[in-house]
Amino acid sequence: MRRKDRELSAQDGLAIIDASEYGTISCIADDGEIFSVPVSVVREGASLFLHGAPAGTKAKLLNGGKEATLVCVSYARVPVLTDEQLDAIKDDGKALAAKVFTTEYKSAVAKVKAYLVTDEVARLHALRLLCEKYTPAYMSAFDVAAAHGLKATNIYELKIESITAKAKIIRD
Repeated sequence: MRRKDRELSAQDGLAIIDASEYGTISCIADDGEIFSVPVSVVREGASLFLHGAPAGTKAKLLNGGKEATLVCVSYARVPVLTDEQLDAIKDDGKALAAKVFTTEYKSAVAKVKAYLVTDEVARLHALRLLCEKYTPAYMSAFDVAAAHGLKATNIYELKIESITAKAKIIRD
């Protein structure tokens, strides 16, 4: 990592993945093209789970230990300064670049190997994890939805091989 001053621990990276609304998974397709798609992702231990249709590029690529990269951002914000704060640094190009014309963020990059989950108990468990993260208020209806939805849904497990994380948070 180039910016060692922004480097976070692997544990911090896992927390960023847990807190993210979505991630983007990318890999190289068989034709050499880059495939990249946003996904809903949930983590349990060193495994990440996502779902998708049983047909399409994602279904074709995310199996058999395919190497991929998952990027998650749990926080991104352009700083907001008061008029007084801005006035205090308005003639300082370095301070302006560091405190105004920048973005605060927390991000994680996980190198993974992707597998199609075929065991029905494991598929149901992963779908439950996803729904508990994204639709926790509706879990009372989960069993009915899962009985229908799993028939037309692939579940993928992404086994984390390595993870890096970094953040830029402006401190006064």
